[in-house]
Amino acid sequence: MKENVGSWDRILRSIAGPGLLALGYFRMRGREGRLPGLVAMMGGALIAETAITQVCPLNRMLGLDTRRDAPGWG
Repeated sequence: MKENVGSWDRILRSIAGPGLLALGYFRMRGREGRLPGLVAMMGGALIAETAITQVCPLNRMLGLDTRRDAPGWG
């Protein structure tokens, strides 16, 4: 797939992804927090994966490209 995640977008995803993973991990400790914790961990893993691969399927569906060399940047 074609890369569509730019540098600032990648930096934000690199912070948000592991942050959600950690939040989900600590949230899963309590019995009432298992489902929200699991959802947070899954979301964090997906966001971290898009930061690593620089490919975001949601951006593609919405027609977004946050790279500087993308058409429309200047």
